[in-house]
Amino acid sequence: MKKEKLLSTFYLTYSSAALLTVFSIMAWAQKIGFGQQKSEEKPFSLKVNVDLVVLNVTVVDEKGSNVTRLNRDDFSIYEDDVLQDLSDFRPVEAPFHLVLVLDTSISTRTSLGLIKKAASNFADELRPADSVAVAEINFFAKQIQNFTSDRKAVRRAIHSLSTFPYGGSRVYDGVAMALKHLQGVEGGRKAIVVLSDGMENSSSIKFEELRRELAQGDAVFYPITIQNKDRQKNLLENFIRTADATKPEIAPIVKNAKESLFVLEEVYQIQTERLQTLAEETGGKIFFVSDLADLAGEYAKVAQELRNTFSLAYYSKNTWRDGTMRKIRVEAKNPSYHVRTRSAYYVPKE
Repeated sequence: MKKEKLLSTFYLTYSSAALLTVFSIMAWAQKIGFGQQKSEEKPFSLKVNVDLVVLNVTVVDEKGSNVTRLNRDDFSIYEDDVLQDLSDFRPVEAPFHLVLVLDTSISTRTSLGLIKKAASNFADELRPADSVAVAEINFFAKQIQNFTSDRKAVRRAIHSLSTFPYGGSRVYDGVAMALKHLQGVEGGRKAIVVLSDGMENSSSIKFEELRRELAQGDAVFYPITIQNKDRQKNLLENFIRTADATKPEIAPIVKNAKESLFVLEEVYQIQTERLQTLAEETGGKIFFVSDLADLAGEYAKVAQELRNTFSLAYYSKNTWRDGTMRKIRVEAKNPSYHVRTRSAYYVPKE
């Protein structure tokens, strides 16, 4: 509860400070219907076949190098320490359905060109059979391009994006939307790749809700976070220095901005830890970018991950739909190999 209060205060201050560098709070409220939007939204819902459990699995050796020449007999799967029977095995060559989510909030206005270029190169690095959908997150979460193997269509969708003029970044809503979109995909492996500064501040879905949605689905999650904490600090400091605190509607925001400077480090840490948790619990991995010039390299690492991921599936021997989290453990027959996959999945209660 303390974390949620801390984040809530920071989000309001940060978004307001960013916004007031462009126009007044009153103009903002009129343009985006502040205080009304969320009441109109419907909660995200994801339903899956809870009997069939699909796992994306990455294997590395003692040196950290990917191991790809394995077959179904090289793996053992345990659910709540009970050995399961592997029913499906897909090698690393099997195609992916992937949702590429890009942050186009106001914080990306000076870097969107680099983001577009790196995202386009990433799409080109995927295998020809991989199908890609494109979505954007800002004050809204919106799908831009449906699944397609046509790389020209993907590039067009990416380059059609523009910076959204208002504050806010719905990272969690973007992930939830991608999950819902992947729900309609029959078969195949599934992945969500999100590029953002990680400063989630306006989603309708909360962290624990999204965590459960991901645990209920079968997609692997790869967040790429842009490290711009210093920029956020400068934004707050500049706002405090230039804002007219004599105005009644501005004074409380200036006060909160000053307080937020003291908790910026903690807020940033919480956000990063949450994205890392979501990634690791799906068998994915978080990547960090401190310099946007290195963004292409981080995308290349994600592409490499996808090219070296197995998919395993089993029908759970536990047929109870009891609304619980079930722990998963995958072991390789070679004890020197390290296996990374989702740690658990959620079974809805019926």
